[in-house]
Amino acid sequence: MLRMLLRFVLLTAVAVAATWLAYRPGNLTLEWLGYHIELPLAVAAVLAVLTLIVLAILWSLLRRLLHTPGAVTDYFRFRRTRRGEEALSAGMIAVSAGDIAAARRQAQIAVRILPEAPLARLLQAEAASLDGDTHRVKDIYEEMLADPVTELVALRGLFEAARRGGDAAAARRYAEQALRRNAGIAWASNAMLAIQSAESDWPAVSATIEAQRKARLLDDETARKKRAVVLTAQALAAEDTEPDAALDLATRAHKLDPALVPAAVVAGRINAQDGSLRRAARILEKTWSLSPHPDIAAVYAHARSGDSPLDRLKRVRDLIRVAPGGEEGAVALAEAAIDARDWTQARQVLADYVAERPRARICALMAEIEDGEFGDKGRAREWLARAVRAPRDPVWFAHGMTSRTWLPVSRVNGELGAFQWTSPPEALTGPDEAAQEEAVPIEPPTPAETEEKAKAPDLIEARPVASDNDAPRAEAPATQTSVSEPEVEAPPPAEHKVHAGVTEPVPPPTAASAPPAAEEVPSREAIVPDKAVAGDDVGAPTIIGRQPDDPGPEPQSEARPKTGWLGRGGG
Repeated sequence: MLRMLLRFVLLTAVAVAATWLAYRPGNLTLEWLGYHIELPLAVAAVLAVLTLIVLAILWSLLRRLLHTPGAVTDYFRFRRTRRGEEALSAGMIAVSAGDIAAARRQAQIAVRILPEAPLARLLQAEAASLDGDTHRVKDIYEEMLADPVTELVALRGLFEAARRGGDAAAARRYAEQALRRNAGIAWASNAMLAIQSAESDWPAVSATIEAQRKARLLDDETARKKRAVVLTAQALAAEDTEPDAALDLATRAHKLDPALVPAAVVAGRINAQDGSLRRAARILEKTWSLSPHPDIAAVYAHARSGDSPLDRLKRVRDLIRVAPGGEEGAVALAEAAIDARDWTQARQVLADYVAERPRARICALMAEIEDGEFGDKGRAREWLARAVRAPRDPVWFAHGMTSRTWLPVSRVNGELGAFQWTSPPEALTGPDEAAQEEAVPIEPPTPAETEEKAKAPDLIEARPVASDNDAPRAEAPATQTSVSEPEVEAPPPAEHKVHAGVTEPVPPPTAASAPPAAEEVPSREAIVPDKAVAGDDVGAPTIIGRQPDDPGPEPQSEARPKTGWLGRGGG
């Protein structure tokens, strides 16, 4: 726009000058070296303008002629630089793609053409790192340390090489040097934070977190949560030796992050020991409403020493009124009800979590309820069998690592406050396996039973048989007795035995094959858990075969009363 305006002004000036000359005619007379030249003024002005244009063209040609060698040199230099830049681009792409040969070749071209370019040296180092030549990588980065432009990138490269090589001291030295060069370098600050956290150097960790907050590497909320983790780690370490200091640290951590479970547990536990029940309850209730956890429920229930199980059940009910807590609340209330032998309430609170695929701890609680309420060992073992393949219970989980107790630092990468209370990933189950798991309970024999059967194969293990009576039943002690041959009036009909999955007829015993009356020969009968009916008691034996030399009575029918999969009252 400005250029068009200038052109318009220039044309206007020329037009005004031409008009001015047209209205003022005259002649221009020039006498020089005996020559007399007389021209009209307008013609003289036009000739002067043409002369200036010709002179400008001649000057331009002369300048170009004088600068031709430099122009040729600049042209070839431009072509060479462009080739080096193309080699840099191709080399970086090859490094990203993992093409070692192409990366090495392009790095050699870039270094030969652009020996002073920092990117060429960096490409050479990346290609050597991709090739696994650690010594070459270290040499290149050490050369780059001498240049202030490439010092930081060289320090990072040396840090990564030292970290991969397991040289923790060298890695720390390079990170510290980078922080002295620039305190706002994120990788160096995070590396120092991880190293200090792994060494449990909590004062240094706190200083690093504050430096990161000032450098805007951490926002205020994240910095506050990390400081809470540091204070909680210090409180856990000092709880046994310095309870007062641990209480102060845990209380400060709870104020910074009320959802942090270990801080609330330590503060609640020490307050309860000091007799400050209201303060302990207030801390635990606030954290429970944000992050329900079994440890909070346990400390809340046992806050007052000497309470009876009924008193603890009442306290857990009070905690549930503050916040239901989902499954954690149901588990805490069920455990308290089981301790108080309130089987009905325990079964009711777990009813919503046993319908589909209950977790392992739900199955264990249901087994305890069946055993405690009815003395039903078979039903209890059935629930325990389900617990083997049940979804995993929540644990402290971080970066593929599980822990039953909270840890302030991840042992995988040194991240601070990485552990979260959650269910770890489990292997995917196919639809056929899942259906089989739900339809058929699997009860593996206990190690004691396997050992007893191996030592005495001729004995039959007597177990109680399920009954459809809902009254509580006592378990008959598992004994091993020798069974003699009963007297029969007629030979029993043909039986069947199971061998390698094929049912074969067994001929009835004859007098010749019967043992003498004076001897009692124990029968050799296979005992396996009855898996034909999903509702049968797992503990009841099923006789599926008999040796041909055993003239025992005709086996009883296997038809027995059926009960539900979840037991009496189960959902």
